[in-house]
Amino acid sequence: MIATDTFTKFARRMASTQGCPYLIIADTPNPIRQLEPEALRARAEAMIDTVIEGLTLPPAEIERRLKDVAAQQIHPEGVVRSAVPV
Repeated sequence: MIATDTFTKFARRMASTQGCPYLIIADTPNPIRQLEPEALRARAEAMIDTVIEGLTLPPAEIERRLKDVAAQQIHPEGVVRSAVPV
């Protein structure tokens, strides 16, 4: 998945609701809306290694690398969430 850093945690939480908590997310600083094509290209090139890893690493390796990150982003320590809207 590709996202700006503002949405990385949200993206991981959404992916986990679909059974993919260990999804590799290539992120770039927000905002990107008003960047010139050259700046966008530089950001895309900076993410390419992460994209390639997401497409080529074995699932067990991805899970091993992201287990702690996913746990912290999906269920942050000290944050209590209610299943019932308040």
